[in-house]
Amino acid sequence: MSNNLTKTNFCKNCGYQIDYYSFCPDCGAKKITNRITFKNLTQEFSDRFLNLDNSFIRTFIHLFTKPKEVIDGFINGLRKRYINVFSYFAISLTIASLYSFVLGKYKDVIFSNVFTNVNQIEVSKIASDISFEYQSLISFLTIPLLALISRLVFLNYKKYNLTEHFVIHLYAYSHITMVISFITLPLLLIVKNIFLILWIQFPVSIIYIAYVLSSLYNISLKKILLKTLLFLLIMSILFIIFSIVTGIIMAKMGLIPNK
Repeated sequence: MSNNLTKTNFCKNCGYQIDYYSFCPDCGAKKITNRITFKNLTQEFSDRFLNLDNSFIRTFIHLFTKPKEVIDGFINGLRKRYINVFSYFAISLTIASLYSFVLGKYKDVIFSNVFTNVNQIEVSKIASDISFEYQSLISFLTIPLLALISRLVFLNYKKYNLTEHFVIHLYAYSHITMVISFITLPLLLIVKNIFLILWIQFPVSIIYIAYVLSSLYNISLKKILLKTLLFLLIMSILFIIFSIVTGIIMAKMGLIPNK
């Protein structure tokens, strides 16, 4: 069987006439002339994810070293040098799902090491099951909330609007989710104490978000500390309200075991 596909002079993605071009002049898609083989599939994976010059590695590194260049660049129209914010978010969800899958396999041991009361263990398992099942939805709801809080915190600054704050937190949330997953999963499997991990995750996330916002707004350490405290205050109030409402709903649904 031939390894070549049927010859075409039109882009298979957008229909633009490409003739002898290697890439479509209209949409930029690569002209594919060979059938999928294990060799070219692994080559494409290597080119996209393992090449130090590609956009994923560059985006990942620069979100540490040059977050303003990545995020502000995207907001202002720079779309080729770095991975699109939604693509980066999709990658982070994939990694977070793997993290949740592994964590789910060991949740009985983890919660047994933290709680001694049977009811506490069952409630914790139910809560973790819900968070695993609706992880994508929770992420989609969390990011707009973070964007709203940071827009309120930076209300006296006109540089970024609410939608642009959404882009900021979409990048920051995706990035820190990947980083924390890489760091904490091995640690969690060793110490088997979820609260210790949460004590690591939360401050690291807050520090990184503060770092990103201070870089974007170019403000002093003193100002970003004050803004971060206000951010945490608003978030704490909303978290308490959410916890109360969630507890009431779980009790009404009979998800919380009776003593």
